[in-house]
Amino acid sequence: MSDAQRVNVANAVERLAWTMVREMLELEPDAGPRPDLPDADLRQMWLAALTSLLAIRDSAEQLAASAALSAAQRGADYPAIGDAAGMTRQGARRKWPGLAGLSDERQRKLAWWNRRRDQFVQCARAVLATSEEWPRLALLRERLDDIEHASPAERIDAFDMALIDAHTVALGAPTPAEAAAAHASGLLSALTADAYAAANSRSALLSREDSACAADGCLSEPVVELWRPDLGQRPVPSCRGHAVEALGEPATRIVAAYQPDIALSVFAEAHAED
Repeated sequence: MSDAQRVNVANAVERLAWTMVREMLELEPDAGPRPDLPDADLRQMWLAALTSLLAIRDSAEQLAASAALSAAQRGADYPAIGDAAGMTRQGARRKWPGLAGLSDERQRKLAWWNRRRDQFVQCARAVLATSEEWPRLALLRERLDDIEHASPAERIDAFDMALIDAHTVALGAPTPAEAAAAHASGLLSALTADAYAAANSRSALLSREDSACAADGCLSEPVVELWRPDLGQRPVPSCRGHAVEALGEPATRIVAAYQPDIALSVFAEAHAED
């Protein structure tokens, strides 16, 4: 950015700050800190200006963090982000941690969404049509509407929000009494688990606390985590065989997957689907 551009930015910020001051103090549109005003009035104006400028700074920091995140999701690395922010890559990493690898994650997420979009939306619609009202279900309905009306560039962000709500539904929504509705709810949970697994790196998928299936005496490697009402309020790891067996109970749901595309496969086997 050139010196002239920086001057323009400073002038724009100053104009915005004084517009905020006039609104805060209910002053006339052309009011400002004139030398002939009493000290008490000037003091009030400058304190209001300080408040306004700090609010602008905080908003700019939030927007900068959002810009760094969006840049990282589209391939920018820390050296590039640091250069844009006028700092070293180490400084950028300290200021905005967790941005490395987001571009790859986004591409994996897009690939999954392109393959499973129709199935995910249809399944979510089926859950909404057959389940009792619940706050998160209403939010999920709004997210699906957002996906349908979003531009291609915005759609993946809308999908992210839908995944969050779908995952919350998987963890907390009451199990529908009707069999078809319960099946749709379980399928949505499995799809959501696979979506998260597809977006994560292999190292993230392998970093789990338990190294074996939670079933008594089973030493098999877990492939999913299950939400089972009979085992309390914490998801438990399960190998494929025990997961298939447990999913015979409608209230049991897959809430996490340790491998891409495994949750849907396990769910299909449990329900004898092709």
